[in-house]
Order: sequence, then C-alpha cells, then structure tokens
Amino acid sequence: MKKLFVSMLILILCTLIVTSCASPDQTTTPTSTTTPTTTTPPTTTIQSKYGGTFKYIDPRSPANTLGWLTEPGPPLGLYACTYLEGLVGVYYDGTIFPILATSWDTAPDLKSITFTLRQGVKFHDGSDFNAEVVKWNFDQYIADHHSGVKDIDSVEIIDDYAITVNLKKYVNTIFSTISGLYMISKVAYDEVGREGLRWNPIGTGPFKFESFERDVVVKVSRFEDYWQEGRPYLDAIEAHFVQDPLTAQASFEAGEVDAVGGDVARQLYDLQQKGYEIFTVYSGAHTLIPDSNNPDSILANPLVRQAIDYAIDRDAIVKARGFGLWITTYQFAPPNASAYVTDLPERRYDPDKARELLTLAGYSEGIDIKIIGDSSTADRDAAVAIQGYLSEVGINAQLDWVDFAGFVQYVMGGWTDAMLFCANGFNAGNLNSGIDFVWSQTAPFFPSVLKTDELQRLIDDSMTSRDYDPALVQKILRYINDEAMFLSLYCITRGHAVQPYVHDAGFDNTLLALMSFTPADTWLSK
Repeated sequence: MKKLFVSMLILILCTLIVTSCASPDQTTTPTSTTTPTTTTPPTTTIQSKYGGTFKYIDPRSPANTLGWLTEPGPPLGLYACTYLEGLVGVYYDGTIFPILATSWDTAPDLKSITFTLRQGVKFHDGSDFNAEVVKWNFDQYIADHHSGVKDIDSVEIIDDYAITVNLKKYVNTIFSTISGLYMISKVAYDEVGREGLRWNPIGTGPFKFESFERDVVVKVSRFEDYWQEGRPYLDAIEAHFVQDPLTAQASFEAGEVDAVGGDVARQLYDLQQKGYEIFTVYSGAHTLIPDSNNPDSILANPLVRQAIDYAIDRDAIVKARGFGLWITTYQFAPPNASAYVTDLPERRYDPDKARELLTLAGYSEGIDIKIIGDSSTADRDAAVAIQGYLSEVGINAQLDWVDFAGFVQYVMGGWTDAMLFCANGFNAGNLNSGIDFVWSQTAPFFPSVLKTDELQRLIDDSMTSRDYDPALVQKILRYINDEAMFLSLYCITRGHAVQPYVHDAGFDNTLLALMSFTPADTWLSK
C-alpha cells in the first residue's frame, strides 16, 4: 500500500484543499506587487474575551499523522489549524492573506515568487522561524514528492527573512497549494526525527499540542509566545471525534460541546429549526467513482457507467435527504460557480435508457458490483436509495461501509469492480484547485480511475492560464461528463452549528479551507 500523506485537499473526502487557518495579519502593510486583503480586527482587547476551553465535534479523526505532513494521506481538518501555520492563507473568493509571510512578489515572467517572512515568530519548542527553516520545510515536501510542490523547482534563501520559490511552471492555483504547506520546527526534527514529530507536532500556531487519543480527542493549549499580540483568547481547544451524527447532535444540545460540524444535512437542519446558528456552504460534490482504469472491470465500459448515471433519481434523493442543504448536480461544480456549465447534457433519471445501455454493453441479464462508502461522511440512506434505483434496472449493488482510515486505503491504493461513494471538495472560486488535486494524473488519489492524457491536457491548459478562466474549466467539466469518468450526484454543504456564546470562530466560511476556523480569534462569553 502506498504511503498515506497529509495535505489539503479540498478535503479529499468532502473537503477542499487544506489551507492555514491562522488569522490574517492585522498590522503589516505589504510592500509587494501583490497586495493582500486583510480583515479589520477589533480596535480594543476586551479582557472578558480571555479564558475557557472551546470544544467541538467533527467526524474525522487523524488517520496517520498529526505533525509530519509531507506524506500522502487525508486532510488534517479543523484540529491542525490550531497548532500549524503556513506562509499565506486564501479566502473562499481566492484572495490571499498573509500569515507567516508578510508580503510576496510574483516575478513578471511568472517563474518565481519571493516571500518576505514575518520576524519574531517562535515555534512551540522555542526555536526561531526564519528563511533557513522555511527552505528546509520546502525541501522536505519536495523530497517526498508532495503534490503541493509538484510545480515548485527549488527554494533559495535571499536573507534571514526572505526566500524565493522557483517554479517549474506557473499555475493559477499556486497560492492555494502553498497555503497548505505548513511549517514545522527543524530543531524538533533534528532532535526526534519524522517519527517523533508524527504524533507530536511542533508548529507556530496559536495553540500547542498537548495530547491525542485515537478516534477520541485531540487537545491543545494556549501558546503564550504566539506572534499575534494579545491572541489567542482561549486557554485550550479540544477536537472530539464522533462519527455517529445523532450522538454528536445530542452532545451539542446537552451543552457538552460548543460546536458541531460535518456534512450531516439532517442534523444541521434539525439544529437550525431549534434556533441554533448554523454556517454552511457548498463544499463539494458527492460522487460515485467507478474503477474505470481496470480493463477487466465491468465499470471500465463507458456504457455501463452511463447506465448507472441514468438509473439514479438525484432530485428525489436531494429532496428526501438534503433538508434544503443539498442541490442536484451532474458536474463537479455548484450552480453558483462561474465555471458552472449551464448547457451540460445531463443524464437525467431514465430507467428505460439505463436498461437499454446495459443491453448495448452486453449485460441484458444485469450485473453485480459493489459500492464502498465512507462511514464517517456519506449519508447511508442516500446510499440505500441509490442501491434501490440501481436494482430496478438490473444492477445488484452490494453496500460495503468502512471507517475513514479504511476508506483512505481504497482512495490511495485502488479498488476493483466497485464504485467509491464519497464527497470530493471544490472551491467554487477556482475549480482548478479541486480538479487538479484529485483528478489529475499527478494526484496520488483514486488510482483506479482512468485519467486520460486528453483530460490532463485540458487540466494543464486551465491551470497554466495566468488568470483563472472559467471557459477553460468548462472544457474539463464537459470532458468528465462525456466520459462518465465519475458521477456527480449532488452538492453537499459543509456546515457547523455553534452555541450562542461562541464568537469569531470563523465558521462563516470565508476561508478556502472549509474544514477550518480561526482559533486565534475565537472566544467564549460564558
């Protein structure tokens, strides 16, 4: 099995590309030709903001690491942004903001980006953040062939607080990927190595790591020497992992936790009806992903994939299970995306057409396949409905539910005569991020999907455009649809419900990383 790595995608499984969740710098005036936009901070520090432990629930527990991030694997999610930071962050609309870098300048020839680094930053072990450490971090990502640096050639030190990132080629998602490259302590690595850091992360974030109990909780505490003066406000944060949405909802309503999040439309809807404030955004498309790259698989036949597409009544599933928080889609995009293809030929529910296609494919007597679902993110009732629709046209689909860690093994290692049932994240502001992160030939995910040279050419054309061009993205979406490469079913919402005493947690979904928040700014009024 391939190594598992941590990155930020977009969530692999409903999520988007991981970006840093530190608050934007409130004092720096960038001097680069690319001027970041920052959020206006409170003008005064209110003493009552300080103290308390913020507790939240998320269904995903870390699968293979907390602190060594160069290897392939699932995104770190909400807990990582409490103790780790990158050079920059990205808002959902694509605007870049400073974190450990205060400014940046993209060369006119698009071959390099020079970053000015923040001075006076300390890692949690007391060591200094500087250009040497940043170059060392990039070198680790490059040596381990991390997907976030596939377009980066090398990093040069200009002085103690400036580096130049030399590019193999310019892509219009470069800042999104750089935002997911968290910085860790070189001093700590020299002392304990990558195995020592794997479960004992040493970063620069507003909180420092305290403990981890697998599938139960990650605990962090306030970092007194954090570079943002006066922050963080909280004493501690606890990330609790609860896969069962009913249990998570009950814990929230009982006041045992301060926030609950995930892709659970029913629970968010119920909490909204009970008066709790919820924050949601279309975070990805729930998909069926056939093993089209295996020539011996029934699902390698495009007629079979098209038949499955016609067999499913998406609208009925969305109406029954979406609770107003999902929307039908036939493409890897939400309707509010600028690249959404309004005239895409859609394979709307037509069981007769599905049977016809199966017959043309040589399977008039039906077929047997498997649907492998991620138990931590997928709606089981929706999967059962899909199973029922497929049965009506002669497709016997066995449902196989696995936990998140087990599902990641399929995502990384492949599967046979089956479809994965999961969500894949996108950023509506720049769909290239999610497309390249998951569906390109260089992506380490979903090796059982046939990722053709033609698709890669379309992705490259769209990615290397100096500015994001929705028309180029639409060519990719049309190709995916024509090939029935994977079947987008409905857009889901990533959301959070919060208690009324929780303030400035950043769950308003202004950040590109939907599985993140602003821990340095969060405070409690209870």
